[in-house]
Amino acid sequence: MTAADDTAALRAGLTDQIRDMLVSPIWQAAFQHVPRHLFAPRFAIHDPDTNSFTHHDTADIDPARRAAALAAAYTDDTLITQFDAGVPVSSSTEPSLMAAMLEALDAQPGHRVLEIGAGTGYNAALVCHALGEQHVSTIDVDGRCVDAARTTLAAAGYRPTLVCGDGAAGLADRAPFDRIIATCGVDRVPTAWIDQLAEYGAILVNVSKGIVLLHHTGPGTVCGRFHSSAGFMPLRSADYTARWSNQHVLEVTSGTADHVHTTPAPPALEFTTAAFLTSLVADRSQLVFVDSDRGTVASYRWAHPATRSWVRVDLAGSDATVHQSGPRQLWTELAPHLDTWQHTGHPGIDRYGLTVQRDGTHTLWLDEPERTVHVLPAGGVPE
Repeated sequence: MTAADDTAALRAGLTDQIRDMLVSPIWQAAFQHVPRHLFAPRFAIHDPDTNSFTHHDTADIDPARRAAALAAAYTDDTLITQFDAGVPVSSSTEPSLMAAMLEALDAQPGHRVLEIGAGTGYNAALVCHALGEQHVSTIDVDGRCVDAARTTLAAAGYRPTLVCGDGAAGLADRAPFDRIIATCGVDRVPTAWIDQLAEYGAILVNVSKGIVLLHHTGPGTVCGRFHSSAGFMPLRSADYTARWSNQHVLEVTSGTADHVHTTPAPPALEFTTAAFLTSLVADRSQLVFVDSDRGTVASYRWAHPATRSWVRVDLAGSDATVHQSGPRQLWTELAPHLDTWQHTGHPGIDRYGLTVQRDGTHTLWLDEPERTVHVLPAGGVPE
């Protein structure tokens, strides 16, 4: 019996777990067939309640631990497969989100697909199973990931075009692509992806803290609506710098600020909305929060490592004390976005959309493209 056959029941169980996200028979069959544990033989699962990781090895010599690892591999959880200085940098995304993204991608037989972020290779295997390996290209900046993914994909019976390179540059030699799907997060859409998109093509990507489907709407232009909240591992490009740990963000933002002022606290501001807007304002920034004894947010901590600018917003009733330091006055930049959010009835992420030009201009809109909220300059640097 093969390793794949040994997990048939687990694969069926996973498919049942995410059934609500699976509409198309081709994706149902893909999840039913592709053995996830082959692509993540050793992994960790994060427990947000304790902020700890449980590590698993599907080849563990202890039968009980091996069985537990295999069962964990087929849960609807993100499997962390690589760390850098204790910070997760590569993973196999939770299957329900993968399923939702693959359905939203709306890839059809014959479509040429580029995946940005090969990672473990599991997502590429799903796409190969559904569309055929000859239509699939995938790229990753990490040579070790690429080598491991190539070996595992071949073992699972798939041989897509797999390249080690800068995902932000796309894969010009294989362009144009009918669909581009990024299994990593960006705060700005790279121009190369727009240039390599076929007419009537689409890009599905995690921008800021939301999944957005951008359709080709004209020369050098893509436009589309955010579907849902999500936060992927960031794209590791040529100019990638490692993210700060949450603890480091807390330490940096606990210092003495250059500027302090009091302002009304934003009412009904949830962390998901705050994280979405802050990442749009300042690319590659990080937002964390501190709980109060009542389980509510007591303090927002926001850092932009590239400029070493930071904000600490301490909440007390209806007031917020804002501490800002560094060359960028981040809270001052965020204020117009918060005003718009409040004055338009606290819209969810799915009411926002994005139009991107090949010159790097990102225009955030609400409900329809003509209703501009803010223009986000390329690179997140304020005008």
